[in-house]
Amino acid sequence: MFGDLSSVILGLKRRFIGPERDAGSYRVFTTAFDEVLGKDELSALNKAMPSDQKRSFQEANQRFDTLFMAERVEISAAGAALVRELRQGLTEENRLETVVSFLIDHSGSMRGLRMMAAVLAVEGAVDALAHAGVTTEILGFTTASWRGGKSRKAWRWAGRPRNPGRLCDLRHIVYGEAERIDSRPWQLRMALRQDLLHENIDGEALAWAAGRLDRQAWSRRVICLVSDGCPVDDSTLHANEDRSLLAQHLEETERRLAAEGYTIATLVIGDEVTPRSALFERAVEPEAAGLGLIRLLHRALLTTGDGLN
Repeated sequence: MFGDLSSVILGLKRRFIGPERDAGSYRVFTTAFDEVLGKDELSALNKAMPSDQKRSFQEANQRFDTLFMAERVEISAAGAALVRELRQGLTEENRLETVVSFLIDHSGSMRGLRMMAAVLAVEGAVDALAHAGVTTEILGFTTASWRGGKSRKAWRWAGRPRNPGRLCDLRHIVYGEAERIDSRPWQLRMALRQDLLHENIDGEALAWAAGRLDRQAWSRRVICLVSDGCPVDDSTLHANEDRSLLAQHLEETERRLAAEGYTIATLVIGDEVTPRSALFERAVEPEAAGLGLIRLLHRALLTTGDGLN
């Protein structure tokens, strides 16, 4: 670890020599410690889980499987109605040229019922779209640790330059790839692991999700952000004068992607966030989350003129 940090620090010191930067536009201190977890990495992480965390994870899975039977019925019924409407309202070619990416916030505040609501909603939506012949992708985003991780250590050892920008190690997660449709990838249940949930940098996660969707393969690209609030990373916010830089970057990213032809829809689980666009739903419990996500998909796929301005 120290070898990696030393090489990064040398490069950062050269980069930051000269006048200190102002609060300015969005920037990233270093991407050297960012990571993407795919199927193999998730499998290894699952095997390496300590016994106490494994018991907690198993209990969370059991609760998830037994607590929401009635909610699943209602969400499934709404999903079946969406399938009928998609088959009637879109040609088979339209559906084959459409991809929907579900991007799930893995912040610490999503622990417990909120994450269960998110997983329940996404599973129901993915099942419905699979029956309609629409390709889906399932992603998650968080940070690799609390308090900035290796990025913050590198910043401290580089002399703590002012306004470093994003100051944490991103962790992006691929639960199900768009190229290989799997209606319910087993890895998604790992979102119920409390030890995976840390901070959330929504703007960069949204840009990452968009970059995975090839416009040559799909003429219609929809991203559903499932979150419980605004982006937050204490390490970043404490080291920068502009405490709104993460929220502003999210809004700027949404506008840019909308201008590039993406449809951005947001499901907020909680009541902390002001709607940023017409494609917005709010829920405070699992059934409402599932039904809200189905409504969002109906509007995103079957209604025009409902995106960001």
